[in-house]
Order: sequence, then structure tokens, then C-alpha cells
Amino acid sequence: MRPRTVPAMRTRAAPATHAPLAAVVLLASLLANERLASAETLATLGAILPPFLRTNFEEFVKTASNSCEVLPLELLYSRQYTAELPLIEVVEFSASGRRKLRLSRAHKTIEYRPPYPLVLYIPGWWNTPTDESSEALVNALLNKHPSVLVLDTRLCFCRGYIASASRVNPLANLIFEFIKNLNKKGVPLSSIHIIGFSLGAHVAGITGKLVQKRLSGKIGRITALDPAKPCFGRADFRLGRRDAKFVQVVHSSAGVLGLEQPVGHVDIYVNGVLVKQPECLDRGITIECDHAQAWRLYAASVMDEGALTGRQCGNWDELMRADCQGNLTALGFSCSDNSRGMFLYKSETQTKRNEVKVQAFNPFDFRTWWQ
Repeated sequence: MRPRTVPAMRTRAAPATHAPLAAVVLLASLLANERLASAETLATLGAILPPFLRTNFEEFVKTASNSCEVLPLELLYSRQYTAELPLIEVVEFSASGRRKLRLSRAHKTIEYRPPYPLVLYIPGWWNTPTDESSEALVNALLNKHPSVLVLDTRLCFCRGYIASASRVNPLANLIFEFIKNLNKKGVPLSSIHIIGFSLGAHVAGITGKLVQKRLSGKIGRITALDPAKPCFGRADFRLGRRDAKFVQVVHSSAGVLGLEQPVGHVDIYVNGVLVKQPECLDRGITIECDHAQAWRLYAASVMDEGALTGRQCGNWDELMRADCQGNLTALGFSCSDNSRGMFLYKSETQTKRNEVKVQAFNPFDFRTWWQ
């Protein structure tokens, strides 16, 4: 494979505590012929990295992701159209099977079946409509709903991370048109529930903003599963609590791959902030597995309302200490739209899980930044 040319990128000087980042950059150049974001490669990388680099891997990820601050974000996120949008498909899953539809025409044949909400899942970076996250969520939700829609984001998100992140706004514009057409057919905005994972969570948020601006209404519910942090530090380019009547956020890699700040009406922190998830501790590098716990827990909560319960945190200090003393509250699928605040969920088990097959942002591979 021919090596790709990586555009020069201005970076801020790293703090003294991040001086070893130079070694990480050198390692990235040595391993540039492989895409390093797969679970298998991250496991191998965890085994060969020097102990200091392995122990501080999350710090290097955070430092690398902060380099987004020097990018022209207004330019990256201002476009409303990309060439692949007319080809974007949505997959409708039901008890009778599945069917693929072009999203631009899907409103003509998709049926709204009250009193059930219309559920749309937007996968994240390098996810597919049939991968582990989609399968877990669809299988769970079909026990509660007659159908579930899953957006096929591969044409937008199966590319470099920066290129993918720059397609959040165009994809949201396309989904807005879909929702507008459904609304013209009589589907209430309040009946729409969008679930988004990682980059998909920000697509859901921007879609909600467009609905408010252009339709003077709000979609009913957004469930954001570990919204992506790299390149989404600015509030105007990402998910926010005003984007739907009720916005619930599950943070499972808070401060590393996922946003740490509360951005919903309800923000659930899985075991706290800047923590490795107990289910992932058997891995040398846990970030990918940590990221995935958000959709795992939400899928579990669909089937068992006790699977995702948390105590309300009185303030940020309580959350940082992982010592919240508020009432124990059912969260996730059964969370009441009237709930408000930050909640701490604590794992009750450290049972090993199967290796996660979901690709995650990886600063070690320059190509995952650009193309």
C-alpha cells in the first residue's frame, strides 16, 4: 500500500508532563502501515508499549485530541452537503426481517405506529448497521417496539476521523429532511426518539437544533451514548440539552474518548470521570472497551430497568469522588422524562466481556485523523 501524505498540522507545545509524547509520535510513524484502532491491534499495542506509555495512554489520547483546537472548526463544520448524501441508506428492522431504504425516500414507505415512538439509531465512527452495537440495541429495542431504524453511516464515518467529524453537520441536515417529511405526513415531532453513539450522538444533537430552527418544535427524546470528545469541544458544534424535549447522556469514557461535561437533562456517569471500566481491566489499553460500555448498558436497560440505576450527584465534586448519595434512580430506557441532574452508576460486577469490535478514535495512526 502506498504511504499517504499527511498535511502539516500546527500543534501547541505540550506540557512538560507530556514530553514522552514524542515517543508516541515516533511509534505512530513506525506503525503507520496498519490501522491501529481495532481491538486486536490495541491489545497488541498495549503489550509492546513501554510501561510508562501504556500507563499514561489516556493522557496521550487527550493531548492528541486537543490538537483539534488549532483546526478551522467553523470551516470543517459549516458545510451542509457532501457528495455521498444521496446514497445514504437506513435499515428498518422488524419482527418480519429487515429492509434497506434510501433515506431521502424512506419517509414514503416507513410507517409510524402510535403509540410507539419512531426510533432511529445513528451509529458512530466505523460502525455498521449489523455490528455488535447495532445488533445489541436492535435486538433489545424490538422487544419494546414494532420496528427500529438504523442509519447506515458507513459512507460518512468509515474514513479518517477528521473527515468523518466534518460530515456530522451534512448528515444531520439529511436526517432533518427525513424528519420534516415524516412530520408533513402527520408524525408528531414529540414521537421521535433518536439514539446516537459517539459521533452519532452529535448528529442527533445537530438534527435536534435544525428541527427547532426550521420547524419551530422539538423532537421528543435524544439518547446520547458516550458522545465523542475529540474535535467537539465547542457547544455550537455538538449535542446539547436543548436539542430535544428530553436529552439523556450515558458517559462511559468521560474525559478520554467521550465528553466529560454534562450536556443533557440527565447525565449518567459510568463509575465516574476519567476512570477505566471494571469490565475492561483485562485489556492493556481499555479506551475502546470503555467507550462501548455506554451502548452495552443502554441495551441492557431496555430489557431490565434495574440494569442501569444510579444515584444523583449533588455537585461535581461528589461525582469526581465517585461518592454520590442521592436517591437511587432507574436510568437508561426507563428513565423518566422529568428526571434532571448528574447520576453515578457503579458496576456491580467485573465479569470479563468479549473483545469489543467497535473502532475508536486513535491518535497513533495519522491516517485516522485525515483520510
